[in-house]
Amino acid sequence: MKCKPITNLAPIARPHISDVLELPTEQGQCLVSPPAHQLAHAVKYNRQLFAQYQFKIAGLPYAEVRALVRQQIAGDDASTNAPFIATGHQPDFFHAGVWAKHVVAQRLADAVRGTAFDLIVDHDVPKHTSIAVPTAQDGLTECVQVAYAEDSPYRSFEFMPQSSAGQSQSVVQQVRVAMGDRYERSLLPDFLDAYQMQCEGDWVDQALAARKAVETGLGIRLIQRRTSCRWYGPFLAELLLSADRFSTAYNRILTDWHPAGASRGPDESVATLERLNGSIELPLWINHPGQPRHRLFVAKESGTTHLFADTQRVATFDDAVLEDWSAFKDRLAKLEPWVIRPKALILTMWARLFWADLFIHGIGGAGYDRLTDRLIRDFFDVEPPVMACVSATLRMPLPKTGATSKLVYEATRSLRDVRFNPHRYITHEQMPTIQSQKEKLIAESQRLRRDEPSNRRERARVFNQIHELNQQAISLEPNRESELRKHRDRIERAIAADENADRRDYFFAMHDRSDLERLLENLPSVQQLRSSDIV
Repeated sequence: MKCKPITNLAPIARPHISDVLELPTEQGQCLVSPPAHQLAHAVKYNRQLFAQYQFKIAGLPYAEVRALVRQQIAGDDASTNAPFIATGHQPDFFHAGVWAKHVVAQRLADAVRGTAFDLIVDHDVPKHTSIAVPTAQDGLTECVQVAYAEDSPYRSFEFMPQSSAGQSQSVVQQVRVAMGDRYERSLLPDFLDAYQMQCEGDWVDQALAARKAVETGLGIRLIQRRTSCRWYGPFLAELLLSADRFSTAYNRILTDWHPAGASRGPDESVATLERLNGSIELPLWINHPGQPRHRLFVAKESGTTHLFADTQRVATFDDAVLEDWSAFKDRLAKLEPWVIRPKALILTMWARLFWADLFIHGIGGAGYDRLTDRLIRDFFDVEPPVMACVSATLRMPLPKTGATSKLVYEATRSLRDVRFNPHRYITHEQMPTIQSQKEKLIAESQRLRRDEPSNRRERARVFNQIHELNQQAISLEPNRESELRKHRDRIERAIAADENADRRDYFFAMHDRSDLERLLENLPSVQQLRSSDIV
């Protein structure tokens, strides 16, 4: 049921995230939007906004659902009365620009006397199961891929088993060799020591323990929460109960957002929802260990809701159960081994509406979450909470050659030119004689084109003689052409090496500790984030 838009919000200006979020390009450069001095106000604004929401979720008042979810998120680790600052990412090896979100989340939480949370998106399928490690040889930077798990196209992070002792040792050895002297200057020893020492749980637990060890050493303390363990709540029941209305609103938002004619595959996290044989797709996955993840469809029938994994019926719920969170929670547990997981917009909608007081995105997340803003307005008929965006750029001190595409163009031109003007490249003592003969033939060719243009036979004969002299000249130094080709190839390799050296997406713990400490200095401090207002 929709409620009326909020019109009596307490008099505090809505902090505004920039319409254009540009990736920081310079070393150590940071992006914070809204500006750092407005973030505490954003927290206060959102908390006032939440206090005035009046809509219901699966029959429960919004305030009750928010309190329930916040308690579920906090557990025994935090007070639900304090502000929750949240950010999130997949559990694999992210770069310093992503890590900057953790720093700002922690410092903002300290500034507003709250708690910072790291939402671990462990239900995603890894894009790859290797870590890119830069290695420098002969002044060129190459990128070595070190596998940390067996590749599986269907398995999400939450179903990945912990690395064995042998696998972990192999990762350490390969990374150490590739990094060389830079290994000891980085935070990888701390990370990989903790990675090997974690003996309980799965691979995600292993990776999170290692990340926590590094962050603790730098004074960053976020409470880690895995989506696979925490995201269930009455919001899921609301989606099932309101499938038709929600999917209609969702598709309307995406239709307005995507250019006409743009298509998205079924594996995309932001894709138009389908209607299939009377069933309605929701922006949710339903997963089974060892299988590709499936899209979740629902079909409504006489007070019941049928759930389908694509076309396979998985469960049926009475709508009365969906409106009773305690009963629904029990029934969800009986779905195993099937599990329901949120797609991108649903995950951040859940986090932003039901437990976080401010969610901090990177540039990509902030871009797609503008869709979430529209969806919140359309479906719940309320003003959406403010979000924030944080990013940064940190590059490693790797060797660069300075090679450019212009040098490739010139080398390619020389490789072609040597076939027609070998005198510019061949230094053999017979070259002047050959070139003299060639110039006479060129003069004769020009005369024939001018005076006897129809004498094709004679023109062809002269042309062939010029070609033969070019070949004769090249044969004097048969390796010259291959040397020019190798020269061009070296430039192309140098450009590729410089691209490797210039990457900003290497795992943040690979950086020198001193570089990470300088990044910490560049990011907003607690004092810069603090507001004089009481949140």
